[in-house]
Amino acid sequence: MPNLLPDWSLTLPWGLGEFDVRAAGRLIWFSLLLIYGIAIVVALVFPPKLKRPFPSVVGYALIPVIIVGGLVLGAVITSLQRTIILAALAALAAHIFMLVLSRKPRDPERAATWAECFAGAVGVFALFALAYAIVPHEWLEFANKQLGWGDNAKFIFTSDDDILGLINIHYPFSMDFPALRDVVVTGIYAQFLVLNVWLWVKWQKRHEVKASPEGAETAPERRSRFGRPLRRTTPEATVPAPEGA
Repeated sequence: MPNLLPDWSLTLPWGLGEFDVRAAGRLIWFSLLLIYGIAIVVALVFPPKLKRPFPSVVGYALIPVIIVGGLVLGAVITSLQRTIILAALAALAAHIFMLVLSRKPRDPERAATWAECFAGAVGVFALFALAYAIVPHEWLEFANKQLGWGDNAKFIFTSDDDILGLINIHYPFSMDFPALRDVVVTGIYAQFLVLNVWLWVKWQKRHEVKASPEGAETAPERRSRFGRPLRRTTPEATVPAPEGA
């Protein structure tokens, strides 16, 4: 099977190196997988947003159909193999995400099973490994080998340069390419840490129902055990009994 990524390259400005898409393949694929996993978690935090257009059995059966169908078509039509495989991957990701968005609401009072806890722990560990180990490692490897940012003899600016080349004041320190590489990887860790804490808080509060504001004139809205508002029905008008009955 050919490389699924296009053979594109881009020369970065200010001597930052050559960005080759295929050379960054592992970084790109692992980053996309991490973003997709986080999107699944965010979708699970909030209530279902869609109504499933077909029975659940059909939705689950379509997963292996998409996988096998994409592989078979890619093997038969070799001239479009890359396009078919990419389309199958996109269809599979979209279909699974749709199943998550249209899932059946879960009863908050229902206790989690051992299998559900085990699957959740495996998923969380996988996201932790991607966010805090694999993606930063792949960035460091790409920056060192492909971009050449591991050479401490290359500088972004030195203490002898004017600030931005416009002001007649020197930079207070020198910044080499390894420092820039480390700043980027530190930013990766920081943003995932903030997102990690936010998701923890949202997950713990996913079943909470907002209370009505105090002093509201309207009666408090009744909600089901799933946290959804109940529809109010008007009582049927009573027919007065005939006189003398």
